[in-house]
Amino acid sequence: MKKTLAVLLSLMLTCLLAFPANAAQVGDIDNDRAVTAADARTALRIAVELESAIPGSARFIAADADGDGAVTAADARLILRAAVGLETLRPWPADDTPAGKLTSKEVYRLARAYTFEIHVETDDYAAIGSGFAIGEDGLIVTNYHVIADATSITVNDFEGNDYAVAEVVAFDRHYDLAILRVNAVLTPAKLDATDYETGDTVYTLGSSNGLTGTFANGVISNASRVLEDYNPDMHYIQTNAPISGGNSGGPLIDEMGRVIGVNTMSDESGQNLNFAVPAEYILLLDRSHPETLEEFSETEANRRDFDLAFGTEHTTLAPYGTGAWAFLLDARKDATLVCECGDPNLKVGFTHKTNDEVGHLTVSALGETKNAVITVYVKEAPEVKKTITVSVEPGAKKVHPATGGLPDLGAILGCVPSSVSFQSAYDVYPMMTYRAADLPAAYRSGDAARSAYESALFAAGFAKEEESSTPLGTQTVRYYVNQKTGVMVGFAETKILGRLSEINVVIY
Repeated sequence: MKKTLAVLLSLMLTCLLAFPANAAQVGDIDNDRAVTAADARTALRIAVELESAIPGSARFIAADADGDGAVTAADARLILRAAVGLETLRPWPADDTPAGKLTSKEVYRLARAYTFEIHVETDDYAAIGSGFAIGEDGLIVTNYHVIADATSITVNDFEGNDYAVAEVVAFDRHYDLAILRVNAVLTPAKLDATDYETGDTVYTLGSSNGLTGTFANGVISNASRVLEDYNPDMHYIQTNAPISGGNSGGPLIDEMGRVIGVNTMSDESGQNLNFAVPAEYILLLDRSHPETLEEFSETEANRRDFDLAFGTEHTTLAPYGTGAWAFLLDARKDATLVCECGDPNLKVGFTHKTNDEVGHLTVSALGETKNAVITVYVKEAPEVKKTITVSVEPGAKKVHPATGGLPDLGAILGCVPSSVSFQSAYDVYPMMTYRAADLPAAYRSGDAARSAYESALFAAGFAKEEESSTPLGTQTVRYYVNQKTGVMVGFAETKILGRLSEINVVIY
């Protein structure tokens, strides 16, 4: 089953942050110590933006075979020629990696000089986070969520010195990063954005649950983890090195004492599932508009923003198909999401209560349409808006867009759901109800509807798991699971005096 995580560029900046590029060689994008046709294909995919590579990262430098600062089809051709021995690629940039690894005690002594404890006060609570220096001129990196609600921020080093934060130099909610500045000369960490891989030993230093100076170690569990249910367009460093509340914003450190990531969150539904934002994302922060803490607090106090938390911005439905979207609200003042759609071929349902964290949109296809626009916006700030584009085409696959593989009962039977609801405010999968009176006549007995849906489930890779009934047999629920995608669906039939009353399809 899919689980949502529990939480909670520029090259011109390289003169401020030293990121040594250290991998096999130019052209070896997958870092398997060979330049192959597979690398050429990857370079081409990067060139046409089917895959990502952040400028300045090892992946980008390896793909930029001609060194012109861009990844193009010409680079892919060069890499392919190198793979078959017709070309010699330019050398890898000079490496300034230290010669030897440090002992754990040496890493600790080095790290405590650049690691800080961050004390935050808000209108409602006080909190502790961590951070680390990245410049002698008082620059300290931490997580955005550590300071998001701050009215006062104080930074402490391990020698007992306190520093007031003079400015919030940069922040980004999406990357969960912030850069603070204190009026002091600091010992900066050496950052490394490229020279790490799965299996490497790493260390953490921070204030775990408020315990100042907690030092721990582990390994990189996955060097480039994409969290589809959380932030699918970023990659994280997954580690089993222990982190707890208070570690947020602290350094993830390699065996050279260099910082490779910013400790950010844990998945508490499992064991030792911890994640850090790679240090390369610090390069993406815009430092051109620093704010005083008072200005930052005012900006955040008026914050009203939301993101599409589940689904894509464009969906094609089969006739009578249904799509579902969830929106994640991020607001400090009263905010209510509302929805507008003027296309009569779509049946739109939208639910959101003021200041609830999640809003839900459902769209069912009543007729064919092309690129119908649905606008969701903040009632109190209409300029804050998102658009969803929906097309309805006869040839579209009869699968539910929210899952990418679950057959859509309405599209199969030829009717839209009588109603769509969500079991809780945080659900992203809907429960669709089909009343017997709204079903086509051929399916009102229930058996025909179940048979048609079950056949589609089996064809889509689902297997029946179990079946349960109420004592009087008024409701029977059958569960089906797709082991490959982790999606489970419950098909519930409710009968009154032996006659079908309604069908509920519940997605888990």
